[in-house]
Amino acid sequence: MEKLRISRKEQFCNRLLKDLTKFFLITILLFSTKAFCITPSEISKITIRPEHSVFFTNQELKYILEIPEVQPHNVQTQLQENMKEGVSFISSRRMEYFTADNVTGTRIEFWFTFKDAGIATIPALIVKVNGRTYYLKFDKVQLYENPKTIAPRLVVELNSDKMIYPTVDGKKSKETFKTQVTKPVEITVYAQFAVQIKQFGFEIPKESLFEEVERYDMAMGKVRYPDFSQERIPVAKFKWTPLKEGKKTLPNIRAVVTAYSGRNLELGLPDCTVTVEKKSAATIAEQNKKDAEASDFSVFAYALSEPVSEENVKELKVATDDDFFQIASLRKKERNSFGPSGSIRNERIALEQSIGIAVSRDEPSIPLWQLFVIIFVVTLSLSVLFFVFKKKLFSVIAFCLAIVFGFFTLLLGIFVSEKHAVVRGGDISPVPEESSISSTSVTAGTCVRIMEETPDWYYIEYNENGGWMKKINLIIIE
Repeated sequence: MEKLRISRKEQFCNRLLKDLTKFFLITILLFSTKAFCITPSEISKITIRPEHSVFFTNQELKYILEIPEVQPHNVQTQLQENMKEGVSFISSRRMEYFTADNVTGTRIEFWFTFKDAGIATIPALIVKVNGRTYYLKFDKVQLYENPKTIAPRLVVELNSDKMIYPTVDGKKSKETFKTQVTKPVEITVYAQFAVQIKQFGFEIPKESLFEEVERYDMAMGKVRYPDFSQERIPVAKFKWTPLKEGKKTLPNIRAVVTAYSGRNLELGLPDCTVTVEKKSAATIAEQNKKDAEASDFSVFAYALSEPVSEENVKELKVATDDDFFQIASLRKKERNSFGPSGSIRNERIALEQSIGIAVSRDEPSIPLWQLFVIIFVVTLSLSVLFFVFKKKLFSVIAFCLAIVFGFFTLLLGIFVSEKHAVVRGGDISPVPEESSISSTSVTAGTCVRIMEETPDWYYIEYNENGGWMKKINLIIIE
């Protein structure tokens, strides 16, 4: 009996020990699991990050929210209604993801579009995790104008210390710069928001010295930065020395650039009022000292140099408008003379050489072309007539002559139909506008071919190049 009681006590103790062991094991397991789960304070510190650092207007912007150690079915999200005007929600996607440590979590992706450039701001996202509510912030990102709509521009740097940007929305420029008479101003031109510069040119400003110091790759037509970049790309460097005091503007430097949208636009320098002042007394004294030293050196150098022989100097006549009209008149006589006229041609060549113009093409003879037309018509008519009267041999001969004269008639007719003019002087431009860049200078007195025309401009062909020139600068050869 006593043994039975002892066994029952042992059984009870064993059961109690087992239950306590299970309880402790379960408690330890629960606490250890809880220690590795993400805490509410950690969740509240999570931010919703953008996929990239730079975004553009009117393009979808992707944000990413990642909550580790939480399954997707335990996460609910809701956007607030007080979004800024111009911000549009597109869609979202929820999924399970794995970290590098093979820990699962919830990943939610959001897509938005923004209408205006600036700092992108979105109200905090309402997130429920395991029934608890959090307000998670969206990271701010910089939004730029869409490259397809942003306009390229030229930026100017003066003396390496003043940067001038174009004004926007037609506002009047307030940029000013001060310098002194005969003091060089270093001008560096940059292109921004541009893919390529197709043409680049400038006009020499009045009452000043102007020198192109360096031209960079961008100005030579090379494509730079096909992907969007805010960087200012150097185009060219100049040295401008005003010789007279007063209020001036920056020199007329212009470029035809290709925007990210593919459009070609003609741009000029930004507006800036340059005040040219008199030189101070100290500056004048220093300049006089330098001039005196330079004068002494030049006199010494002249004493060592040999005099120039007048025999080696070829005197050229100074060309006038009358000379250009005379050249056009002689060319007109050549066109209307029967066959090549040696006397007229020699007179025209002598006049061109006297004013330093290279001998150019001769004028085709209109009367000779008219004679070929008549011979072609006559021989063709005779061929038909002989064929009708069954004179086959004569018909074939006449037909062959008609073909030969028809070929020369067509060939000479092409030259006769071309329109030519004598240049009085000036430059050709890529577009028929006063403000356009003067890309190529044409030697006065040169004979050029006219391809197209507008009310005030002719499109001419010159040395295998083409461009627009004002009609007033050309004398038509009738």
